[in-house]
Amino acid sequence: MQVIYGPGLASNVQLTAQKRLIRPAYAQTQGFPYAATIDPSLRNTDGTFRIPKNGDTTPLSRSADAYTLNGSLIPGLVLTRTTGEYVTVANGANDAVQPFGLVGQWIGGTFDNLGQNNQVGVWMGPDSVYELLAPAWNDSTVSAAVTAAGAGQNVLLYAGTDGRLTYTGSPGSQVPVARVLDRPSAARLLIQLLI
Repeated sequence: MQVIYGPGLASNVQLTAQKRLIRPAYAQTQGFPYAATIDPSLRNTDGTFRIPKNGDTTPLSRSADAYTLNGSLIPGLVLTRTTGEYVTVANGANDAVQPFGLVGQWIGGTFDNLGQNNQVGVWMGPDSVYELLAPAWNDSTVSAAVTAAGAGQNVLLYAGTDGRLTYTGSPGSQVPVARVLDRPSAARLLIQLLI
């Protein structure tokens, strides 16, 4: 049997064995994957993917590196639109920047699903429900908020400076991305999207 590799196809054994960190639970009618395009500023001149870094001013100003695992942006990061259909990792800015959705695949690095293709799937849809696997959210802030609020309480999550969902006690004008439905363990989080 001949195996053919191409853009967006599995190119190594590590990639094929790596779990997705976002799983739609109730998205049959409530949520959907939106086809978007990675902002062109996130490609180097040789065509490789460039991770958004602290100090970047294009396409967004950043105060922290985007979260990665083995050099890959992880599924479940919050994306925001730049211009047109272009998206980038949210920067957690405490202003009215509108979160767009959660990225559905690995980008760049060891687990890259893009190759030279710039198309990404962005999970979105108010009231859709997703299971996230660690480290797709900042559990140090979320676990404390869930414990303090008690089970079933309204814990809102926002885009963190590294693009992961996080809890903040003073969000200012930042737009909430999701509501925690359940945190069964440090490895699993069930969320309801608000965007």
